[in-house]
Amino acid sequence: MNELNYEELGLKVGFEIHQMLDTHKLFCNCPSTLRDEEPSMSVRRELRPTESELGEIDRAALAEAAKSKRFRYEVHPNSVCLVELDEEPPHPVNEEARDIALEAALLLNAEPVDEAHVMRKTVIDGSNTAGFQRTVLMATDGSLEIDGTEISLQTLCLEEDAARKVGESSDYVEYRLDR
Repeated sequence: MNELNYEELGLKVGFEIHQMLDTHKLFCNCPSTLRDEEPSMSVRRELRPTESELGEIDRAALAEAAKSKRFRYEVHPNSVCLVELDEEPPHPVNEEARDIALEAALLLNAEPVDEAHVMRKTVIDGSNTAGFQRTVLMATDGSLEIDGTEISLQTLCLEEDAARKVGESSDYVEYRLDR
């Protein structure tokens, strides 16, 4: 095997770091407490790819749909609501989470955006009941100095957590919505 010279290749490596916030869920008032006890109910779903606003169907969504997977979502009624089940529109962004993200942006020398918008990323592996994940860009162009080395931070986002995968069989992939 040939040794690769990463500098000659121009390889740059980045990291995506996730941090759960100690607050309620991002688009509803449900608690974000992970639970160990068995849920009292479950919901079954099949997700299908649909056209985007541009009239296109995402290729990754088509590939997932070809697997014909079905999904079961375990629900604890006191920590899951209709928003989490994709039966009600999302509520406004959790203000406490927004404030935490803005404080983190300032601590990371990042520039908060003038106006935050909720974006949707297609996710059809079942980890989100709606078939997409909501993300809010909060700040850009930050940096953090560690031991004299400046580490750049491209973006800081708020993102709803994917459901927790708890099992899989030939018929279903099982997720828990307590996230």
